[in-house]
Amino acid sequence: MGKVYALALLAAISFLSPLIEMVATGRIEEYGKFGMAEIFLSIAPIYWWYYVDKAQMNFRAGPIQNAGVIAVAIVALPVYFIRSRGWKRGSFFILMMALALAISIALEAAGEAIGTAIAT
Repeated sequence: MGKVYALALLAAISFLSPLIEMVATGRIEEYGKFGMAEIFLSIAPIYWWYYVDKAQMNFRAGPIQNAGVIAVAIVALPVYFIRSRGWKRGSFFILMMALALAISIALEAAGEAIGTAIAT
């Protein structure tokens, strides 16, 4: 259940960050303060999801793998999926990660659109 909460929190951050930025500033800066805050806030639910999944898989990851998930999740998570599940299931989870990323981008666009509607 912890993984579901982590993904829900990540979805909320993806949606609310651009909405709040648009309402507060009237525009979205690609790598502005709000964008950097969103990235920083997203680290916790991503790592939470990884931590719970790692425990469920009984997978012992080293410090480099753990730090990689914090620093460069887009690279470290696919490595984790292959190492913990093998090539076939790992590849499926990489596709699921790509789907989660696409959903996150769609939520950001929805948050920006709603923020624009509120701000105008």
